[in-house]
Amino acid sequence: MRKEIIAGTLALTLMAAVGGAATALPDWTSDAGGPAPFAQAMREPDDVTMDQRMLGRSFFSIPWIAAPAATTARDGLGPFFNANTCANCHQENGSAPTIDTNGQPLRALLFKLARPSAHDARMVTDTPESPDHARMLDPHYGGQIASNATGLAAPEARPRLETRQIAFRYGDGAEVMLERFTPKLGDLAYGPLAEDTMIFTRQPPALAGLGLIAVVPDAEILAWEDPEDRDGNGISGRANRMTDGAIGRFGWKAAEPTLSSQIANAAAVDMGLTNSRYPVELCQPDQTACIEATRGRPSPQGLLDLPDTRLAAIETYLEGFKAPQPKKLSASAARGANLFATTGCTACHRPVLNTADGREIRPLSDYLLHDMGADLADGVREHMAGPSEFRTAPLWGLGARLRAGHRFLHDARARTPEAAILWHGGEAAKARETFISLDPATRAAILSYLESL
Repeated sequence: MRKEIIAGTLALTLMAAVGGAATALPDWTSDAGGPAPFAQAMREPDDVTMDQRMLGRSFFSIPWIAAPAATTARDGLGPFFNANTCANCHQENGSAPTIDTNGQPLRALLFKLARPSAHDARMVTDTPESPDHARMLDPHYGGQIASNATGLAAPEARPRLETRQIAFRYGDGAEVMLERFTPKLGDLAYGPLAEDTMIFTRQPPALAGLGLIAVVPDAEILAWEDPEDRDGNGISGRANRMTDGAIGRFGWKAAEPTLSSQIANAAAVDMGLTNSRYPVELCQPDQTACIEATRGRPSPQGLLDLPDTRLAAIETYLEGFKAPQPKKLSASAARGANLFATTGCTACHRPVLNTADGREIRPLSDYLLHDMGADLADGVREHMAGPSEFRTAPLWGLGARLRAGHRFLHDARARTPEAAILWHGGEAAKARETFISLDPATRAAILSYLESL
């Protein structure tokens, strides 16, 4: 069944696109090759939604400041934070540069912490109310390093990267230089890390088609689950399930089930904005200045920096953007689309998903977890996702990210889509080896297709 869906989908795509013929895009998609493809808004269904989107845009784009302040609608930043606005890490609703010209991290690259000894074979959750949560955290720094702080609090550390260059050579002699990062922390302000604390990095994903993904039924995603690999194709995708049974779909390991929960997590962890999901500042016991910092102003829900009304406005704003899709494919890219399937890539990068209201979307992801092998493993569990498991990365808008100079993979190690492919392992190892075995022109066709997305 899976192969039949793939073949039919690609046939329709190629008939519409061979030779560069333009296709009529659905009104929920933007031209992937046009300007700012992540920032093209859908038509507002009514004035109420338009007002909500405008309100959400202000909370997303205008900098937050420390409390107390005259700007009562957006004070409460910190005490620890990495960025003072969502748009810092999601430029034009996409991603953002993460590495500077000297190979050092920019603020969009997050340095996160975990204690592998706290991870066992049981489901481990990463929510404040979980009994597992405290033991997953570093006792002095919690789960993420804040490179900025407000008031009397000191930034937690100075992140830096050590880079190792790795030359990969194809059988035909072509060479690609790969990079592997080792994250380091200097100027630790609150004592040493625990002996078993590990550091790993995350880059911000592009905010493409989030409202469309939010309304894909669980059953549509679960239809492609095959945890026991019963079809024998080497692909054993499975959903990341929360403790309440909800299906995760947002984040690098699909650790958040809803767009609202993803926003709440980013607001609290990246910007220090308390909300109903994270009602307490993320201060560790010996971070006195953080604990004693002035809180935001009262709301009907208490002393929250981001009450549910404002959280909902941001959600409505992000739901309202189109998803990038190629308007036309060159002959090379059209050939590459077919090759992308025959090399096995579409076994995980599912060509088509359907929303609950019948819209056909093409994120090129199954939104399931897959074992990506030891080279990409980060040692971290998130809910049911193991150390080497990641959600299939959606590829829509990949070309726009490449043109903007953004990087690829969860930890930003790949400069190009080709480098990202060469890092694939685990369930993707067979597709990777097939790609490597191709002649240069055939590899170039696949890359041309990816760059058209």
